[in-house]
Amino acid sequence: MQAWLESFTVSLSERMAQLQSVFANSGLKVIGKVWASPRAIDFALIGPKNQHSVVRCTEFARSDDNVELKTMLAQGDFTRAAIVYTAEDQPHLSDEIESYPLSRIDELAASLAKERTP
Repeated sequence: MQAWLESFTVSLSERMAQLQSVFANSGLKVIGKVWASPRAIDFALIGPKNQHSVVRCTEFARSDDNVELKTMLAQGDFTRAAIVYTAEDQPHLSDEIESYPLSRIDELAASLAKERTP
């Protein structure tokens, strides 16, 4: 179990660096990173128009991810939320929170960067 956790942490750390690079290249600034759980990391982002977004990175998106991100939106700290998942066979969760496979992170970052403030 410990070996799996260590390899998962390394893998997730590599994914974090990849995400941060894509965000930065799109004009987004990471203003915070939080381990939401042992399996997920949340990135707090600010875009060029001062809009605040949260992006959760996880291997598999679960329904509790949607609930937690909806709560963050309802609290008003963020104007948009999304989930990025790394598993290739992850089914899309049909819910209000956007979800993207890691292979489409550029699309998400571009969308967040051009979003207008309400």
